[in-house]
Amino acid sequence: MKAFEYLKSLIKADTLDSSKSFALVLSCIVGAVMDLCVCFCLIYDVRCNGYIKTDLDSLGIFMLCIGCFMAGGGINKALAKRKKKQPNSEAVN
Repeated sequence: MKAFEYLKSLIKADTLDSSKSFALVLSCIVGAVMDLCVCFCLIYDVRCNGYIKTDLDSLGIFMLCIGCFMAGGGINKALAKRKKKQPNSEAVN
């Protein structure tokens, strides 16, 4: 229940949670679902054939793309926080 409350607070416009957080959470959820689909396909392949018949090179590239998608959801949040924390280049004496 707390997860749904958090997602509702991400959608609201005037909360402390930003749209960057929403993008990060959404990309992680979508990536996790896609990873579970890949795992299910491999398990189904082994159960039906007795061995892995799927092309693992292409599947590995697909998993890499999923990881890049998930990282892309969080990179804008990380860069925004980094910009906010950088001090001014002028030293105050």
